[in-house]
Amino acid sequence: MSSDGSAQSLSNKKLTAKISKLNTAPRYYHLAGLGNAPGDSTNRFPHPLVILRLLDTARSIVVVRFPELGMLGITEDTVTTPSFKTHDTLLGYKSREPLYLLTFPKTKYFLYIDVWSKNGKKLLDSRPFEFDIEVDAYKSAHLALKHAPTAGMGSPTLRRRFQPTILPLSIETNPGWSATETLDSSMTYALTFRDPTHPEKLKLSLTVRPANVGTVDQGMWQRFKNDAEVSFGQRGVPTSTIGDFQIADSASRRIVKAGHEFIAKTTDSTLEYVATFLTPRTILMMLAPLDEPNQQLQVEYLQAIARSLSKP
Repeated sequence: MSSDGSAQSLSNKKLTAKISKLNTAPRYYHLAGLGNAPGDSTNRFPHPLVILRLLDTARSIVVVRFPELGMLGITEDTVTTPSFKTHDTLLGYKSREPLYLLTFPKTKYFLYIDVWSKNGKKLLDSRPFEFDIEVDAYKSAHLALKHAPTAGMGSPTLRRRFQPTILPLSIETNPGWSATETLDSSMTYALTFRDPTHPEKLKLSLTVRPANVGTVDQGMWQRFKNDAEVSFGQRGVPTSTIGDFQIADSASRRIVKAGHEFIAKTTDSTLEYVATFLTPRTILMMLAPLDEPNQQLQVEYLQAIARSLSKP
């Protein structure tokens, strides 16, 4: 019994020592602050930042990693040099990409501070820092970016690669269409395409909403498909399910996990093509009205667009 008690005591002492070591401030820097900085006049969404006082610049290099950035929460910025200097001895490291996936009034965020040897070959220290970002100031944040057509309205089935500014995925659409990107504080992103000669008429839209999707297993995917078709009932009712599909770009399939498409009848009895996609942090929905008399040709064209999603 005494031996077991001594072993338990020793184990507790080791655990306490280990925790104490982890909680000890690194000798390479002092943490002066964690927070965020507003963006520029065009894009006001916040940029996470950390303020440090470096203590051993002769033998070490500090690198800050900012994960979960961008529209899909999949971007990680690695900042190797200070973004600004303040109070003579304090250095600020700020993410280049904004943080879009906000939860009000506070957003829980974490970043990593790595310390490398001066030659960059040995990792000396690495640890995460978690903190809350006050984001109430961004409740009224809104972005609207317009893109002019790159060609005239020629063939209705012409496709060329289009790269949005905010969304980190490209898509093949008609180069004669104009495009608008919008993002507001509800974290709803919309990319809409229109014929510039008839701007009141929507040609195609792609919307993105945040969601904690996580791992996509068979049961979860089946529930999502059912929910997608049921939730579309606000606009109309599904009339036929085309089925599941994979996007063409293999690299993008690590981001866009799966796709499902169907045809739905709207409340005014017109038909729309709908494609839904899952990523680990968001749900994407692509929607396009179908006009008489070439609906089958339009569906084939829109299916090709849906499969064209890829990383830039």
